[in-house]
Amino acid sequence: MENRKGIFKHYIYVVIPVEVMLGLVYLMVSFIAIINWYLGTTEAGELLYSDYIPGDLGIFLVMLSIGFLMILSVYYWFKRELVKSLAATILGLGLAVATMVMQVLVTIALWLDSIIVNEPVTYGELMLGLMRADALLGYIALPLLYVSLRTLRKTTIIQR
Repeated sequence: MENRKGIFKHYIYVVIPVEVMLGLVYLMVSFIAIINWYLGTTEAGELLYSDYIPGDLGIFLVMLSIGFLMILSVYYWFKRELVKSLAATILGLGLAVATMVMQVLVTIALWLDSIIVNEPVTYGELMLGLMRADALLGYIALPLLYVSLRTLRKTTIIQR
């Protein structure tokens, strides 16, 4: 039992504080995405950070899900339901890393497509693809996912 408490003590100092901030950032990005979607469909005004946060309902739903899972993980942590907290953490961070991988693959596909059809692609286009909010936040989530998975591996779950 002492080893388990030691694992979760490191977990709370490493993952939980960063996860609160990251969850709030994901929620903020999701709301900017839905605002950009609304502004883009109605042409009511200028888009907010349009190079980094696209106005897309899919991005809104994914970012909202990730943000809620991270905040839910912290909620479960404070209720002392450690297994649920770890599960929500791994789900949220896994979804964040999957979103990042998708964006990086899309950027690589854009680059390869420009090579195949012999069209010029600018360095700025590639960097904007790699610096979009879903990719950038996924870069931060990747080491947290690693720490969470290591914590899960060291944790023994007893079923009643």
